[in-house]
Amino acid sequence: MKQQTRSADIALEFDRLRNDYILEADKNASKFLEEARTSLELLQTLKRRDTFKRSLLHYAAMGNCTHLLLYLLQHKLNIDSRDMHGRTPLSWAAEHGSLAAAEILLDRGANINAIDYENGTPLSYLIHAGNPKTKTGNLKATEAFLKERGAKLNGSRNAFKRAWVWILTSSRLLSFVRPNV
Repeated sequence: MKQQTRSADIALEFDRLRNDYILEADKNASKFLEEARTSLELLQTLKRRDTFKRSLLHYAAMGNCTHLLLYLLQHKLNIDSRDMHGRTPLSWAAEHGSLAAAEILLDRGANINAIDYENGTPLSYLIHAGNPKTKTGNLKATEAFLKERGAKLNGSRNAFKRAWVWILTSSRLLSFVRPNV
């Protein structure tokens, strides 16, 4: 019965991820998540990456999907795995205010001050890039928790501006924000 409950809980978390406003707009992420959902029991699925080199662990952290996160971590995945920008699952959890996911990751040994390729830490992403209108997260509680656990603020606003310009450019959204670019 417990396995059925876990499967049902994980299915609900995949639905929540699919309906996340950020992931909803990213067709590659949606496709990656759907493929992962349909083949979750296969070990090679757990190690796959999307076009941005994010793993299912990154998505579970950003979506505060605790059941999925625990399932993935029991398979001994690298808790500090990095995407193409050097960001860890904890960095994504922090940015999205995913308090429960951050707690799980830190309790299992995630590096609270992991620095990405733009010199940003999880706390700096929460403060500079966190969305205050997040549906599933709590930025203030997550910030307080990370600070309590020793998180350091690193990186500069310029690094985040450069990162956002790169993201907007690569996703062709910049033409809508600044049509003359």
